[in-house]
Amino acid sequence: MNFYSNIKNFIFPGQAGSPLPAGRMAFWILMFALVYQAVLCAVHTNVHAISVAGVGLAEALIYIACIAILIKRIRLEFVAVASLVAAYLLLMAILRNQLDPKGFRDVMIPILFYGLGREIGDVNYTDRLLKLMVLVVLAFGFFELFFLDWFSRVFNIFSYYVNQGGLAAGSNWAKDSVLGLNGMRPEGIGRTILPSLIGNHRISSIFLEPVSLGNFAVIVAAWGLSKRRDEIKEMIFFLLAAVTMIALSDSRYGMITVAALLVMRCLPLGRNYAWMIVLPLLSVALLLLLATVFGGHYSDSVLGRLFVSGKTLSNLDLGMIFGLDGFNISFGDMGYPSLLTRLGALLCIFLWGVFWMLKMADERGDRFRAYITLYMSLILCVSGTSLFALKTAGILWFLVGCAAGRPKDVLAASPATATASQPSAI
Repeated sequence: MNFYSNIKNFIFPGQAGSPLPAGRMAFWILMFALVYQAVLCAVHTNVHAISVAGVGLAEALIYIACIAILIKRIRLEFVAVASLVAAYLLLMAILRNQLDPKGFRDVMIPILFYGLGREIGDVNYTDRLLKLMVLVVLAFGFFELFFLDWFSRVFNIFSYYVNQGGLAAGSNWAKDSVLGLNGMRPEGIGRTILPSLIGNHRISSIFLEPVSLGNFAVIVAAWGLSKRRDEIKEMIFFLLAAVTMIALSDSRYGMITVAALLVMRCLPLGRNYAWMIVLPLLSVALLLLLATVFGGHYSDSVLGRLFVSGKTLSNLDLGMIFGLDGFNISFGDMGYPSLLTRLGALLCIFLWGVFWMLKMADERGDRFRAYITLYMSLILCVSGTSLFALKTAGILWFLVGCAAGRPKDVLAASPATATASQPSAI
């Protein structure tokens, strides 16, 4: 039995024929979204330079593949939300006198991948797919850790991002390193997790950036911790995998967030998570409070980055808050200013309301939504654009769609469709 057959039997167990088209396409879409940056980097390093247009083309193919699945059974609420968002962004473009393609792209990812996950709507299928992703990520991570010279020959990450325009050619402070700028902790700061064992190297694995590996780890932990108590083996697998990835990437954000998720899981909250809808507002308020009372400055520490993020927020005027000004400013690691100036407060509130109006299939879905609310609220405090990175955001919103489950009218439409919703058929 060949490698592909083994993978197919793992993802689609007990199925005599070929997998259902939607499940098969979703598998390849999610896997390509996971690895496309690494594939393009390898091509850039060993075959031909990859420009921003090449990355854009790869992402466009992923979006088209999602649309190809969703168009077969398109739903009214999906069209309504997508149309309202598109109309709002076009109105913003008119008011700004400039179109912002990144704004469209950032909103498109949640809509398309949530729809894709809702189309599949099978938690067992998603468990198997996410386990495979975790194994791929860990395999590449340990390859980078133990065989860094070989890894660097295949992936010249610094050159790849310089060619995208994200880095300046002479900005690499780590001599002879081809990793990204955040692939090494600077001297004097060093790693927080296992410094004597791993040194200053931060593993990025297939994501090319250690920040993304840490974010993926939090998503994996959130999915695992949302499990029921009778699914303890699944919970432990995802949690241990997340802890391993956080240690490899030296993700301080991941360490803090997963610790908070563990505390939440231990609290007797039941399904009472509605209060968490205000968590982004609380995060913004705390950032502003920190900027007001803390007489600090920027430093590569959690407190230093939070202070600068709060200070920048306090300097936003009304035009920037509502997305009319400042959308073309790079705010670096400051997520809330970047989000407000690019999308505007009105669209952010609308999309957040839609997210919390989603009816989840069971208590696992309610927990997962609460956990990723914490993930999103905290990541915007310390990171500018990583929340919208396709390589992690696509997976996140696919999981949200699967947690919501397939619509009841689709399940009841035909015996074939109902069979497709069962774990043995996906």
